[in-house]
Amino acid sequence: MNFNSPEIQTLKSNLDGSISSAVQHQPNTYAAIKVQALLDITVYVLACRFLEAAVKHVVYNCMVMRGTSPQDLADLSTRLKRFNNPEFANIKRLIEDELGYDISNDINTGYQPRDITFLNELCLNRHRNVHANEDPRDWYSANRKTMDNFNQEYAGLLNIVRYLDGLVFDGAANSYVLRMAV
Repeated sequence: MNFNSPEIQTLKSNLDGSISSAVQHQPNTYAAIKVQALLDITVYVLACRFLEAAVKHVVYNCMVMRGTSPQDLADLSTRLKRFNNPEFANIKRLIEDELGYDISNDINTGYQPRDITFLNELCLNRHRNVHANEDPRDWYSANRKTMDNFNQEYAGLLNIVRYLDGLVFDGAANSYVLRMAV
């Protein structure tokens, strides 16, 4: 899968290396089984970090393309630091608030409804694993997903990131347009 942004492409390659290591790990001892469980959790966290970084990167760079002033970019950077739960509704809200662009208008163009479901499921599993609740029975069994689940959900996440990566500012039209990488 190709991206317009070399930074997103590099971050994805790094993530894919981590995923590959987790998949190739052999849980053939008690300790290795524990490590596999930790790796399963880690790939969810890393995938959400990739998603969060890609969304922030796209929003920031779209504003640069638009010719936003350095002070306004500094203010945007401050606001982007508060974006840390990359579920689809939050991504949509951020892009509407900052770019004035409604990504839901492009559903079935750059991504599918199932991609939203998979992205949200991936984020929910990360959320279950990194935030503790008061019930200790859940402390050790929050991850209910396997690498098979992850691979399906990751594909949906990538479709949405690829779509977002296609957003660019067209100065001639004075609007954002979609130019997805080939």
